[in-house]
Amino acid sequence: MENFEQIILLLISGQGILLSFALITTIFKKNYSSFFLGLITAVITLEILNTWAIRTGYHSLENPFPFWSFGSYLIIPPALWLFMKVNTQPTFQLKPKSFILFVPAIVEIVVELFSFYSNKILGTNYHLIDNAFWYILTEITPIIAVVIVLIVFIKELASLTIKLKKLAVKNIILQFLKLYVFFIVFSFLTLFWVLQAIFHFQVFMVIEIILLVFIFVLGYIGYFRPTFFDIPKILKPEIIKENYPQYDDEKELKELKSLFEDEKIYTKQKLSLKDVAIQLNLPERYISGLINSYHNTSFSTYVNSYRVEDIIKRIKDPKEKHKTLLGIAMESGFNSKSSFNQIFKTTTGKNPSDFLKKQ
Repeated sequence: MENFEQIILLLISGQGILLSFALITTIFKKNYSSFFLGLITAVITLEILNTWAIRTGYHSLENPFPFWSFGSYLIIPPALWLFMKVNTQPTFQLKPKSFILFVPAIVEIVVELFSFYSNKILGTNYHLIDNAFWYILTEITPIIAVVIVLIVFIKELASLTIKLKKLAVKNIILQFLKLYVFFIVFSFLTLFWVLQAIFHFQVFMVIEIILLVFIFVLGYIGYFRPTFFDIPKILKPEIIKENYPQYDDEKELKELKSLFEDEKIYTKQKLSLKDVAIQLNLPERYISGLINSYHNTSFSTYVNSYRVEDIIKRIKDPKEKHKTLLGIAMESGFNSKSSFNQIFKTTTGKNPSDFLKKQ
């Protein structure tokens, strides 16, 4: 029976590692919701794998790889916080400085690895877990931080639910059921985490079950349905109006459309949200919110859709026959062949050369 449990743990860990990698790599598609879910899944997977390692005596091998050092609990609070922001605030913009929140986790991983290899190679005797400060920092602090994030999370959900109620939307709870389920699962996990780490209750078996459910259900949903956790489209314009009551959405959308269709601002290479904001004399977050709410897409996708449409029109124009496809792409705003090929295929489903052959 014990060997069977070890095999199950190892198989689940393997699934979790593959799933975590798939979710984390979605950052290249700017799918931040799945990315942060992937970070959480990775920590949970490493915890399960560490359970397998403890039961099989892996740690006592002569040269084990310290994979457990990468499963810092300090990753969970910022990942959960940013996951919440992405899925409850349509105007939220992920900025590079947001990743500063992960610095404590990186520091812990580096120190843990240094301690492990120092003990192995130099014969030192570092036992970080016996250090009270280190224990509080790496074991207790993440729990407190997660509790705070969950409190903010439920407040955000309640606020969004009230907004839907005001709009007389039917089946209000169903609109956010997925996020409520996520909140409940994480709350139960945190409760047992507190009982185990702070009160030393032997509830690890329950924690294991919750972790397994998390990986197989929420993780796979996040990968195969990346928009699963998105807030209802009907609510997005209302939130924009509430946050920016001084602007007329309809008027500004017309201005935005004119800037792209009449002035063809998309032909500017490396066009940024700031460039558009300056042209329209509007806040960047407001413009991003308009595009996200009314066009259900990101700023970069919105810009590239105009570029691809412009290229297709010019390919069909006899006056443009003397130009190369790459030349047209550059004039339409793309700044490299690789980005043009990738975005064109993503938008049309065909490679530029294959599309050109059929014209």
